[in-house]
Amino acid sequence: MQDKTQNKNLMILCKVVDNFGDIGVVYRLAKALTDLDSSLNLTIVCSNLESFSAMAQKIDPSKKSQIFTYRQSSWQILDWEQDEDFEFTSTPFPIILECFQCGRPQWLEKILFAPDSKETYQIFNIEYLTAEDYAEDFHLLKCYTRSQNVKKMFFMPGFTKKTAGLLLDSGFEQTLKTARTAKKDKNQFTVTLFSYERDFKQIFEALLRLQEKQRKKNPAFTVKVLAAAGKSQSFAQKAWEQTDRKLDFTALPFLPQEEWDKILCAADFNFIRGEESLARACLAGLPFFWHAYVQEENYQLVKVSALLQKLLPFVEEENLSSSLELLWNQYNTPQAALNAEKLDYIFQKAAEGTLKKSFAAFAGELLKNGNLAKNLLDFLQTGLSAIVEKKSKKY
Repeated sequence: MQDKTQNKNLMILCKVVDNFGDIGVVYRLAKALTDLDSSLNLTIVCSNLESFSAMAQKIDPSKKSQIFTYRQSSWQILDWEQDEDFEFTSTPFPIILECFQCGRPQWLEKILFAPDSKETYQIFNIEYLTAEDYAEDFHLLKCYTRSQNVKKMFFMPGFTKKTAGLLLDSGFEQTLKTARTAKKDKNQFTVTLFSYERDFKQIFEALLRLQEKQRKKNPAFTVKVLAAAGKSQSFAQKAWEQTDRKLDFTALPFLPQEEWDKILCAADFNFIRGEESLARACLAGLPFFWHAYVQEENYQLVKVSALLQKLLPFVEEENLSSSLELLWNQYNTPQAALNAEKLDYIFQKAAEGTLKKSFAAFAGELLKNGNLAKNLLDFLQTGLSAIVEKKSKKY
């Protein structure tokens, strides 16, 4: 895919808030854009190069300016904070992707809003992923800035055709294809665990009951738990120890993004959190529980409910649907106990492959919405010259 924009210079801004989640999305966005148009000149401005280098290991966090090679393309990587004498010397960059309302570094503000500037800039506010209805309302919503030469617009990832869809890079697509065609080990049920802090004892107990039940028919059957590095790993380790270490348990080191993709796509059940892994789990078409970030007055349950409204129509069996809804809400309510009977039922259906069919159907529908990166490049080619007027909002 070539010639999607007349000017090939794009800048992506990321101010890291959630350690790895924000930069994980930005890294995948950059890969996806480059996959579609290798002639793009990408500049990534990141506030935490340590986090970036953890998933893209060729990045040197000690350098405030460097070139990163992805396939045959070169990206300019800049630290958010630059020295006082720093001058951005690259060619004009009329398109800026401001991720997650991160704002802009001071040196960039001076360029954008210079009193004598005659350049025109288009900023796209790439927002956090949500299944809530406002994603459709905000998508392509124009915003004011303090200069007529600096245009701004929301570009919303989401789960419907009225949003920009979900991100797909070619590496993930190949990983998914490989996982789906790989021969399944019928003796093993693999679970990934990447969550926020919580008590996982009930989950390990249910997995142990699944293992014991399956071993009556197949003595070689084993449940394998892969606990991702991060906030939940020590809690998972504790739950494993509380259940007498009877499951096959591995505490994973921090992995490059591509390696984590392979593990997630090859699992039988995923416990995931955040945005980046949520999108991967949805597109993988495998059974999963999502742990939303806990918010005041349990507002995370609103987000969970919104996602369930998109997912559950693909779960035809009423008992499965109601069990998932109950367990997702319990899993996302601090200190709430999980219904053991329904948890056993869900894991059994996952082991049988019944539950996978529903999640695969959900993934298939999401793919119809298109790739966010392609939708963005298509919009840059045609949409900016023929934007349908939408209600403007001060921002």
